[in-house]
Amino acid sequence: MVTRNARLKDFITDGYPSSGLPVQALAEDHVGTYILPFSCERINGEWRNRATRETVHAIILGWREVQTGSRDRPSVQPPTKTLDG
Repeated sequence: MVTRNARLKDFITDGYPSSGLPVQALAEDHVGTYILPFSCERINGEWRNRATRETVHAIILGWREVQTGSRDRPSVQPPTKTLDG
């Protein structure tokens, strides 16, 4: 498993993305640290699911721009648990 600190290296942890910019979010809750399985954006000071516009109810540790995969679909990694480190 990837450690929390190793995963944090791949994300921007200071500041916020521009409003409307689709990003992958690194989240943390009582289970562990994981990448959300959907694109997010920050709107009016809140993290939201880009597709549904619902508020994300998790602590967001970091973000990075969505990486485009084949067929111009966002490449989103499935959530994985990590050890706190």
